[in-house]
Amino acid sequence: MTFEEKILKESKSKEAKLLRAAKKAAKEPDTGVKILKKGAYYVIRDCAKVTELYLPHLIYSQIKNPIAMLEGVFTKADCTDFLARAKKDTVVNQLLNLIVLDIKKQNILESANTKAPKILDPSIFEEDGDDIYGDYDSDGITVEAESDVIVEVEKDTLQLLLDAFKVTK
Repeated sequence: MTFEEKILKESKSKEAKLLRAAKKAAKEPDTGVKILKKGAYYVIRDCAKVTELYLPHLIYSQIKNPIAMLEGVFTKADCTDFLARAKKDTVVNQLLNLIVLDIKKQNILESANTKAPKILDPSIFEEDGDDIYGDYDSDGITVEAESDVIVEVEKDTLQLLLDAFKVTK
């Protein structure tokens, strides 16, 4: 089962079940229907092809918190195969970009929630000095403890997927 098929399998959406039918309709658009106009054949075929290509994108985008919901679903082999196909296939690469964007957004939100809060230093507002308007080089905000500047090196994409989806095998 591919990475995309696992996304579809985890979804509760009725549209997630369209993949099998879309594959059939892409190959044989006249299955189960009587085609009265030539154009209808091509409409059915092409709609099926689009569904086949972009259904995982749609289903993934409908999931409220896809990263959390898909934790533990994928294996390292799934992720490796997905990345290899993304290098060769634009459609798979688009899905990868959606996922990476969501992972990065989640990481930003998590890091924003764990940062030390900034505290207002009221001493800069005292009017005892000669120049009550002071220098404009102080914003009055200090951090509780100065920590070393940490430069976060961006992980490679495979490790990013493995960490986000908590892949253990």
